[in-house]
Amino acid sequence: MKRIAALFLALGLVVAPAASAQGWMNQFSPGQARDSRNQGRTVPLSQIFNKLKRQYGGYQLSADLYDKGNGKSVYEIDWMTKDGRKMHFVVDAQTGAVLDRRGA
Repeated sequence: MKRIAALFLALGLVVAPAASAQGWMNQFSPGQARDSRNQGRTVPLSQIFNKLKRQYGGYQLSADLYDKGNGKSVYEIDWMTKDGRKMHFVVDAQTGAVLDRRGA
């Protein structure tokens, strides 16, 4: 039993720093994201999706909301353009401005 507990502890020590380094610990839960939108702290994703659709065509593949500290939060959005190119956007959640765009 002690060996199993030690194994889980060791695994936790290995996985936790990797998760933290990738920003997973700062991801909003669905409830937190909804509350943030309802309280006016973040732009609704539908507005951002409409803007991207007008500009690039296509559709959203995934979207997550992250707390970057200092009261800043960003959406990270994966997008498929109408001509089949995959793009990744980092969008300021308070203003809806595109901060970074990667992909074709």
